[in-house]
Amino acid sequence: MQQLHLLCLSVLVLGHVLDVHGGNNILDCCLRTSEKPIPRRIVQDYQLQLVKDGCDIPAVVFVTTRGKRLCAPVEVPWVVRLQEKLDANPARKAKRQSQ
Repeated sequence: MQQLHLLCLSVLVLGHVLDVHGGNNILDCCLRTSEKPIPRRIVQDYQLQLVKDGCDIPAVVFVTTRGKRLCAPVEVPWVVRLQEKLDANPARKAKRQSQ
């Protein structure tokens, strides 16, 4: 009976630790970025990755038309221009507002 209590307590503690530290968020974070420009024609959306959200590095995560996630540095001129072009897209604006 004591082992069962210990097992339950362990599961609760582990669940809390994973919840507090983001669990498997490392799978969702970019670990490095690429300086190589990404063509606008293959990008449909982007997200910002922030250190305050639990990731090791800040990045812009571009989502391609095939669903791939490509990580780019935040303040590089080509990245900023691509974000501006995507932000100007009326379909993207409507999608963001509905979320």
